[in-house]
Amino acid sequence: MQLVGFKSFADKTTIPFQDGVTCIVGPNGCGKSNVADAVRWVLGEQSAKTLRGSSMQDVIFNGTQKRRSLSFCEVTLTFDNSSKLFDIDYGEVAMTRRLYRSGESEYLLNRQKCRLKDIVALLHGVGVGKEGYSIIGQGKVAQIMNSKPEDRRTIFEEATGIMIQKQRKQEVERKLEASEDNLAVYKQRMAEAERQLTPLAKQAETAQKYNEYAADLKYHEVNAYIFRRENAETEKGRYTREMERLSGEIARFNGEIEEILDERERHRAELDAADKQLSELNEKLLRYTVGNTEKSGNARLYKEKANAFREKLQGAKEDIASCEKRIEEIGHALEECDKAVAEKRKRADEIGRESKEIAVKIAALDEEIASYEKDVMQDRVRELSSLENLSQLKENMGSLSAKKAAVAERMEEVRAAIEKEEKRREGLRGELKICAGKIEKLKALADSADEVLEKQNAVIRAEQEKYDKLNADIYACNARIESVENSLDLYVGLKNRFEGYKDSVRRLLSAAKTDPEVNKRIRGMIADIVSCESKYELAIETLFGGAMQNIVTATSEHAKDLIAFLKRNNIGVVTFLPVDSMRPRYDSRDVERALNEPGALGLADRIVKYDEYYAPVIKNLLGNTLVCDNNDSAVRIARKYAHAFRIVTLEGDIIATSGAMTGGSRKKDAGNLLQNERLIKQCEEEIQSRKKELSRLRVAIEASAASRAAAQGKLEELRARFQAAATDLATVKQQEASLQQLVGEVEQNITVYHGVLSELKQKETTLSDEAQASSESEKVLAKIRVEADEERDKKRRESENRRAERQGLQEQYNALQVEAASVASGIESDGQTAVRLKGERADLYAAIERQRADMAEYEKEIARWEREAERQALTKAEQETVDRLRAEIERAGAEKQKINLRQIELETAQSGVQEKINEATARRGKCEVEVGRIETNLENLRQRIEEAYALSYEDCLPLRDPAYDIAASANEISTLKRKITALGPVNANALEDYEALKTRYDEMTVQRDDVEKAIEDARQMLEEIKADMRERFDAGFNTINENFMYIFKELFGGGKAELQLDYTDCEDPLDAGVEINACPPGKKLTKISLLSGGEQALTAIAILFAILKSNPMPFCILDEIEAALDDANVDRFARYLKKFSKETQFIVITHRKPTMNQADSLFGVTMEEKGVSKIVSVKLSEVESRLGGDTVQ
Repeated sequence: MQLVGFKSFADKTTIPFQDGVTCIVGPNGCGKSNVADAVRWVLGEQSAKTLRGSSMQDVIFNGTQKRRSLSFCEVTLTFDNSSKLFDIDYGEVAMTRRLYRSGESEYLLNRQKCRLKDIVALLHGVGVGKEGYSIIGQGKVAQIMNSKPEDRRTIFEEATGIMIQKQRKQEVERKLEASEDNLAVYKQRMAEAERQLTPLAKQAETAQKYNEYAADLKYHEVNAYIFRRENAETEKGRYTREMERLSGEIARFNGEIEEILDERERHRAELDAADKQLSELNEKLLRYTVGNTEKSGNARLYKEKANAFREKLQGAKEDIASCEKRIEEIGHALEECDKAVAEKRKRADEIGRESKEIAVKIAALDEEIASYEKDVMQDRVRELSSLENLSQLKENMGSLSAKKAAVAERMEEVRAAIEKEEKRREGLRGELKICAGKIEKLKALADSADEVLEKQNAVIRAEQEKYDKLNADIYACNARIESVENSLDLYVGLKNRFEGYKDSVRRLLSAAKTDPEVNKRIRGMIADIVSCESKYELAIETLFGGAMQNIVTATSEHAKDLIAFLKRNNIGVVTFLPVDSMRPRYDSRDVERALNEPGALGLADRIVKYDEYYAPVIKNLLGNTLVCDNNDSAVRIARKYAHAFRIVTLEGDIIATSGAMTGGSRKKDAGNLLQNERLIKQCEEEIQSRKKELSRLRVAIEASAASRAAAQGKLEELRARFQAAATDLATVKQQEASLQQLVGEVEQNITVYHGVLSELKQKETTLSDEAQASSESEKVLAKIRVEADEERDKKRRESENRRAERQGLQEQYNALQVEAASVASGIESDGQTAVRLKGERADLYAAIERQRADMAEYEKEIARWEREAERQALTKAEQETVDRLRAEIERAGAEKQKINLRQIELETAQSGVQEKINEATARRGKCEVEVGRIETNLENLRQRIEEAYALSYEDCLPLRDPAYDIAASANEISTLKRKITALGPVNANALEDYEALKTRYDEMTVQRDDVEKAIEDARQMLEEIKADMRERFDAGFNTINENFMYIFKELFGGGKAELQLDYTDCEDPLDAGVEINACPPGKKLTKISLLSGGEQALTAIAILFAILKSNPMPFCILDEIEAALDDANVDRFARYLKKFSKETQFIVITHRKPTMNQADSLFGVTMEEKGVSKIVSVKLSEVESRLGGDTVQ
């Protein structure tokens, strides 16, 4: 057997079971029983509970703290088929079951996919199966020991192989019971059919007459319709031509009206202009007659206002000029920026080249300066030496102290130089430290730039995603609102068009919309006054039936008025339900009691919701009616209460109090008036909800847009900050490099000075020893001294020149580096400046546009106030114009009078033309009425033919009678309608119902006979099955009993035992219980329940061995069945097991050492890793040491 991922066996594990007895041992909780579960699972076990789990996925390794869970498990059981155990042409048969965590599973036979039934069929062929005795656990032992005799029988039925016959017996008994129920139903239905046949025959005769009259009526109405349809076009054509002529005249008159109106409009404009002119002239004249003081004051005020706007205008012009100048400056500045950037980049390249050249020169000068310094020091030493020689030669001119004074003086000079250089070095180091601090801070800031900018970009992306999502949600919400509004329009349209109602109801409801008298008498339709949950809609609408077409009124008087209206307008027949006249149908006690029955959902009049005002109507239609979940419940309740009330199911099937059942299939798209009302309400509620959601989303998207803009602004701010930091870092680094170079120079100088000082000290200690060093003459010494002084001065000058040159080069180099940093920063700054200037230029252009718009307004205001000032600021000369103004006023008044007269003439002409239009319109209206009447009458005929006979005009043509007398049609139709009315209520389906009922009655008679025959055959088959079961059980039971008596003696070392059938209190021998009587050595014969626990267990094991011996199996798994035995009994059990293993391969899961002693192979199960089982091959002596102390008990 091979396990992969099954329960605690996480790793691929192979267990090679050998012939004989294989023991599987291990401590508690290590996973031993998982081996038995694996075998049971691969044999086809489908119950997770049997496998000690809550779901089948529990058999997949679920992981530990150190291991992940697996996605599938697999168990393969391999059989040796060399002896052709299985009827399959393979030497080995490998059965595999695989399960994935997704729930998918597969079975394989020799690694080929197959079905579970294929594996089960192979196993049953050799007597192996999950439900048999291939796997025996402690539960089976306990079942034998503790079960009642009648329950214990099941064990022996399984062992004797009669379970299949038992299942067949139960199936036949169920079919027999069902057939008997069907027979009772047929008899009941036949009795009901016999009661219905006699009255239905009379109804069929009436229906026959009705059909004859209806056929004649159809003949007359169809031919009358054809005649009127064909002649209607001729009559309509005459009226249509007249209407077209009148429409032409109306169009011509309307053209004249348009011309008159245009002329009147022109005159009206002239009148308005004249009125305005008169008004202005009168105002001028009035101002001229008012005091000059007031006029001059107002004039000044208006001039001041005009001047104020001039100042604003001038300011705007100046602002525009300033903006344009600034724009021009920005253009030049941008050009300069571009030039500067190009020049700076060129200069940066030049600086790089110059810096390299200067660095080479400085290095060469450093070498020369060092050489000069060395030569000077050597010359100074030689000078001192010559001085000493000269002193020795002129001891009379000086003393040795002078020599020492000269050396001391030089030493002080050197020490002073060293101290100065050290101070300079300390100062430079302090500046370097400051630079290092700046660099560290700027570098940290620059290093964090990418992270900070990425975080800010992430914030912007998140805000953008949020914005996009809100945008998508708004789009989806709008789309949903539009979709629901379309649905609402559809449902409301259906309601307003009264879809689902018959023609007469639709026409009456349409009339109610335009006629208040009709409308106030209608309270509504049934669908308008009731509502219910969607699951009850079909049941309730089925109960209402034709009443859904009825109209509810407040009183019978209102109903009477509406019926009169129907007659006057020849609309048709409508049923009314007056609230004051409807008698409620109250619920009976039976229906109240039936509410407690299984399947009863409630009373129909309580399930629906309605205004209490309509209670008489609703209780009349729905009273004493029970709603059930399905037909089975309905039939059962109807029988129980003897059809005392109506019953309807959720599927719309009805059982009447008469016992009649109505039901069947319905069109899926059939109309539902109650559903339409509910859908309208649902759509309105959803639209309101979606609109609230849309408002919330719009607020959210505005907030998101603001957040996104703020985040973008912060990003730009951070970029500017980091750019400035990068520029500062480049500058400070350059400063640091220059300082480091200076420090190096200073330290080099200090080193040189220390060398000189060391030589001077050495010379000072050796002066007394050098007194005898030279015997040269004073002249030679003086010449040497002079030459040495000249050479030293020359070298000193050259050294100073080199130092000056180096200093200049160093300053140039430092300046170039600073300039390079400045140029780089300048390039970046110029780029930013260009961006800033472009933005400023765009703002200036916008400002210019705004100023120009303001200037236009200022100019208007200036003109307005100047006109006002001119009108106010009158002079003497303007006084002379008063007469002229009055003359102008008179002329304008005359012109206005002339225009008014023309307007009166035009109004008169317009009235004449309008009268002609009205007359023509009235005549056309009469023609339209006539055409409408023809069309209405024809439409009424068409609707009558379509509703009554379901015929179109084309369908009617084959029924035409060329010799039909249209003059007699009205009389014939009226006579036939009276005859039909005289017949009274007619069951139109009576003929079909009678024939159908008669046919069904004959069929039920045949079916009853068939059922009676089937019952007889089933009873005979049942007896045969019982006889076969008794025979098989008795034979198998006797064999097991004989084996049990023999094995009991062998296991107990004596004694006796037997199995007995207990026929007490059982009518059928197949229901007899099984008693176990046992007599261990030295005890009396007694029932198993009176034995000790160990004796009971060993007795049960003896029975199991007896069953196995009576029906040997290829292999058997025993899961700790000997756990309750003491050591002596375990030893007997183990020895017998070893003996029995010659016929059957045993796999034993055990803790007991005697069992292990008899094993042919021994495998241990251990959990070296917590939660993961592992198989190891062990020797008996190693069990406790390798597997744990509780392995052996």
